[in-house]
Amino acid sequence: MLKKLHHVGIIGEDFERAVERFKRFGLACEELIDNKEAGVKIAFLRTGDFMLELISHTRPDSGEDPVTSLIRSRKGTINHICFEVDDLEAAIQDFERNGAKLVKGCPRTGAYGRTAFFYPDTTEDVLIQLYEVLKEKI
Repeated sequence: MLKKLHHVGIIGEDFERAVERFKRFGLACEELIDNKEAGVKIAFLRTGDFMLELISHTRPDSGEDPVTSLIRSRKGTINHICFEVDDLEAAIQDFERNGAKLVKGCPRTGAYGRTAFFYPDTTEDVLIQLYEVLKEKI
């Protein structure tokens, strides 16, 4: 069962500019992550109970990770919506029973806990992420 909207992710080319712009819009920057292994910079910005995730890639896509390749292919728009769930495995089963197809390599560890993505062509062309929060941030 979906618990709440956790965050909306946006991919941008100029990470620092985007972070500063959203801070000027009134969002508070809660966390900056520079994951060199994954080749991404991530900023979580908060307004109330909602977070915006800004993502910037720091190296070319190797094509080895289907999740990374899928996320990278959707830049220039809202990238994905993320729903928090209490039980990731049960939520995955619910989505799959309703025709959603889990992205290869999921579930996996994310910034706040365990996460899973579904192919957009099986979720009305919306990249959907489910999140089971293990370390509370919001």
